[in-house]
Amino acid sequence: MPPSSAYQVVLARRVAAQLREAPPELRGYVAGVVALLRTDPSVGTAAFRVIRDPESNTIVFPDGRGFLGYHVFEERRLVVLVDLAWP
Repeated sequence: MPPSSAYQVVLARRVAAQLREAPPELRGYVAGVVALLRTDPSVGTAAFRVIRDPESNTIVFPDGRGFLGYHVFEERRLVVLVDLAWP
């Protein structure tokens, strides 16, 4: 079987703790983002806008209701979710 081209997505401890107490809507957004990041962490969608800078990337949730910051480690095909904000 050929190696997978998918990225591994992991959550920083703080993000994981926030999600344990998160409302279903936020958990759904994060699940959608994780599915997107597993295939290509460099693109956004109509639902999730991506802001890039040299240090990190940020996905903005619909209607600007929050964001999810992440780092991509291309050589390891790894994405780490590091910052989550929700009203």
